[in-house]
Amino acid sequence: MHQLNISGLAPFAQELKVTSSYAVLAPQDNIVIEFALQSVNESCACNIFIASAQIESFFELPSSTNLITAYENNQVHSFSFSAQNKDFGIKELVKKMLSELSIYSEITESLVFIHLSTMQLESIKEPEVEQLMEYFTKFTKRTNATLLLLVSGPEVVKYRFLIRRLNKLFDGSVFIDNDAAIRTIDYDYWRHSTGILANEQYQLVFKHNKLIAKQAIGNEVEKPGSKNFFDEDDVWLVQNAVPEGTKLPAHYRIVGDNKDLYKKGPRIEAATLVFSVTRYTDLKQLATHCFELRKHCGRWLKLVIQNVDGIIRHQDECLFLTLGVNLILYSFSEPSRLLSQIQSIQGFQFSRPLPPSVEHVLQYTENTFSKGYLPFIEFTRQVEIHSNSAVNLGVSGVLVKLELLPRIDPIHPLHLFHIKREGDLLSVAENTIYLYLHACRENDVDNAIKHLFKLEISDFFVQQNLMSEHFYIQQECKQLRRFYKDKSVIDYSEQLTENNSYEFAPSFINNSAIDIDSPELVITERADATPIVMKLRI
Repeated sequence: MHQLNISGLAPFAQELKVTSSYAVLAPQDNIVIEFALQSVNESCACNIFIASAQIESFFELPSSTNLITAYENNQVHSFSFSAQNKDFGIKELVKKMLSELSIYSEITESLVFIHLSTMQLESIKEPEVEQLMEYFTKFTKRTNATLLLLVSGPEVVKYRFLIRRLNKLFDGSVFIDNDAAIRTIDYDYWRHSTGILANEQYQLVFKHNKLIAKQAIGNEVEKPGSKNFFDEDDVWLVQNAVPEGTKLPAHYRIVGDNKDLYKKGPRIEAATLVFSVTRYTDLKQLATHCFELRKHCGRWLKLVIQNVDGIIRHQDECLFLTLGVNLILYSFSEPSRLLSQIQSIQGFQFSRPLPPSVEHVLQYTENTFSKGYLPFIEFTRQVEIHSNSAVNLGVSGVLVKLELLPRIDPIHPLHLFHIKREGDLLSVAENTIYLYLHACRENDVDNAIKHLFKLEISDFFVQQNLMSEHFYIQQECKQLRRFYKDKSVIDYSEQLTENNSYEFAPSFINNSAIDIDSPELVITERADATPIVMKLRI
């Protein structure tokens, strides 16, 4: 019998029975594939069959070691159906694929991964999807195989509810998601040797190329009236969060600064704390303080961030919300509006899962330090890394494709791009410039490009296409890398080095070899000039 090698899961949550089919759903390819790879043991003695349009993804992940070992032992049989998909509908394609797999003698009691995207399933209606699932059930009964149906894509939630209803066709269904740096797995139902597991949730942590499950997350939600807190109506706020002289209600109390407010935290249970952000605020330290308060005081504490005159970027917003903040006020609000917004969150508890530590969240920001122009193949790899980090942080990202007008050399518009923000990447292939904007929402793309490109876009480019879903961005990068793998793509790195002349370079100033006695650096002093009186002759 196969099993999921995820330490921390209950034994019956790890079981994968023979002659059974399980559905694994996730919004991203790498998430669903990583989970499936946990079923491949180090000393795997069974045969493994993989059918996917993204075969290479199964061998590129950090957790692919056991699969690669099995492949080297001729135990892995992979099938790619991306090319055939143009000739057949997904229903006919799956039917033919299962018939072909049944021919192999090694299929008996093997482990089978079939990976489909929601884009492929969108072409058929719901009754046809149900008929498609019946094909999988008949296949496992015919071959005694253990089948994991992997479904990924932006519309995966829709198919989650459908597979819940098809619990007679599947032996188990799990949904895996990243909720801002916290990966969770929901067991909708899971048949095992002693019964059925249902409605269980675990947190997953990726360590040493393996998934580790934390304790089950309790599903009980306390009712608003189940606890009476003595300080639930109290509001503590920093002095500069409201204009000087503002008259506040009786339950409002003012402290000097963020540090003073943080020190009040340990003695508070359900009050509201309003921190302020100015241009001098250390956002990382403030986020750490919010996380510590949330862990110490619990879910009934309300944490509010008031932006006074600072700049809270999109990535900073997601960082604060991930680490336990209830509400962010993005601009300096009128006192009456501030009071109304605080009142709107009182009486509610914080419901999002918390990460294990601040460092666990900050590690994803470290992957986004690269910026500027990159050779095209390296560009696609870095965009995937940036996009994956954005998924874990709950941050948006946009891939912009700018198609050049005829007879325009790409080097000229490339010189006009001035990228200063970490995470923004640029490259070119043939007549298209690719621009990845990290931590940028789709609505802000036009303003972002105006800051990066000083001339009119229409003077150089014939059209502009956007991708804002991380699933599609990562799919596009994989397809571009495959398409240009054996093709020559011009690298403009050397030609663009001169474009850095506007940047400040300390090495030009800190030069100890300068001869300070040279004529151009010698200061010659001379006596003041003597004034001469001039008279005009008539």
